Amino acid sequence: MSRKTNKTNETNDTTADIQLDDLVIITDENIDNEVAPEQVEDVPVHEQAKPEKLDHFTNIVLSGKGKKLSPKTTNHVFFDVAEHDEEGELYIRLSGNEGGGLHSKEWINLSKLFAILDEQVDKPFKSTALKPAFKGASANNAGFLAGVLRSDDIGLIAQSGTSVFLHVLAADYEDKKAKLLALT
Repeated sequence: MSRKTNKTNETNDTTADIQLDDLVIITDENIDNEVAPEQVEDVPVHEQAKPEKLDHFTNIVLSGKGKKLSPKTTNHVFFDVAEHDEEGELYIRLSGNEGGGLHSKEWINLSKLFAILDEQVDKPFKSTALKPAFKGASANNAGFLAGVLRSDDIGLIAQSGTSVFLHVLAADYEDKKAKLLALT
């Protein structure tokens, strides 16, 4: 994180910039001065100015892996299911993968995911149906999540008979869903 400040080479009575090891201090006298683009530089913000980030997902109730969808690989995608310590709700995230491929590591509320899956009853669907669960925009998110949802540990969806890249809800979807929700 950086802050843009006015750095001048000229000295005049209204400017009182003091430079200490790449830190420019601005006084009230020069805060409203116009700044030319060549006078602007990045100045690191002091570490103490960063807000403390809380981790609400310390209670991981399930971790596992699911095979990536492509028949050309035997690599896996890893996941965690955790209980949010304030909400008491379950969340899932993609925690890593073998063989490469970027993805978001954001936590997804399982209730939101179940709402998406509940709409897929009695029809095959593509991984892209899972995109609304993510805030991040990685192209791999939906496919990796589909691999996780097909895993033996979760088992909410299965491969459609027509294509390796199409999914259907598992025959015992409601039982698997109830089993997941009982992890709290």
